[in-house]
Order: sequence, then structure tokens, then C-alpha cells
Amino acid sequence: MQYNEAELKTILDEGMVTRSLIETETAMKKCHLYNEMATDPAIKSFFKEQAKGLEDVMNIFKNSMADLK
Repeated sequence: MQYNEAELKTILDEGMVTRSLIETETAMKKCHLYNEMATDPAIKSFFKEQAKGLEDVMNIFKNSMADLK
């Protein structure tokens, strides 16, 4: 099966966005876990803020994926 350049670019872009989405989701889950494990309020707050930021990034990747399709 042969693809033209535009189709190939779309396939590669979808792969890159999917990979970034998975990596970001993993990092967000780690932040939630560290937040639960932390006892210091400052550390809990830090990881909670990081998780929120990563959630925003995930939304951007999801929108990018929707734009590609």
C-alpha cells in the first residue's frame, strides 16, 4: 500500500500526538500518586498543580488529534 506525502504526514503526526498524549497521561498519573503519598502540604500542592497543568496539556493534544482526523 502506498501513501502520498500528505497521507504519510498525517499518519506520522497522529503517531507523534498519540505518543505525547500517552507520555503526558503517565506523568499526570505519577503526579496524582505523588500528591497522595506526600505529607508536606507544600509538596502536595506542587504535585496537584503539576497534575492540573498536565491535564491542560492533554486537552491540547486531544484537540490536535481531533484536528488531524
